[in-house]
Amino acid sequence: MKSFSYRFRNTKEDFFLFNMSNIYSQWTAIVNIIFTVAMMILLITRWNQSGDAFRIIMILGVMLFPVIQPLFIMMRSARQAESITEETSLEFDNSGMMIQVRNHKQRINWDDFNGVIKRPGTLIVMPDGKHAYILTGRVVHDEMNDLYEFIKEACCGKKN
Repeated sequence: MKSFSYRFRNTKEDFFLFNMSNIYSQWTAIVNIIFTVAMMILLITRWNQSGDAFRIIMILGVMLFPVIQPLFIMMRSARQAESITEETSLEFDNSGMMIQVRNHKQRINWDDFNGVIKRPGTLIVMPDGKHAYILTGRVVHDEMNDLYEFIKEACCGKKN
């Protein structure tokens, strides 16, 4: 019987990685990149003909997605991490997933399980439609691929 067990509390870095990967794994990443490149071209081609106000706006526009947005996401991630006051325990075995936070325990069978998403350095475990658990390399260490394959086979292999 194969099983995996983790006890953790997500950090601001975990939330930052999760939030940034959410943004840059969607079509909004393309919009961000196109906007930034367009602002750089506009800044370069119009620099000599523009006044100080226009230059400031253009510089802020160029910095919006590569600098300003990540700073705001880091601040939000810090608030998210501060709101987590208890450690979470997750156990995965052949029958399902056990979640424990403080004295609350919940077992979710694989038949009722929603799924798992693998992103670079992160697994997002979604036992139901309301909750998700962020498991980074800091939490799962070298078991990332093994855990991902185990969950995929246990929950999703039966649904295909």
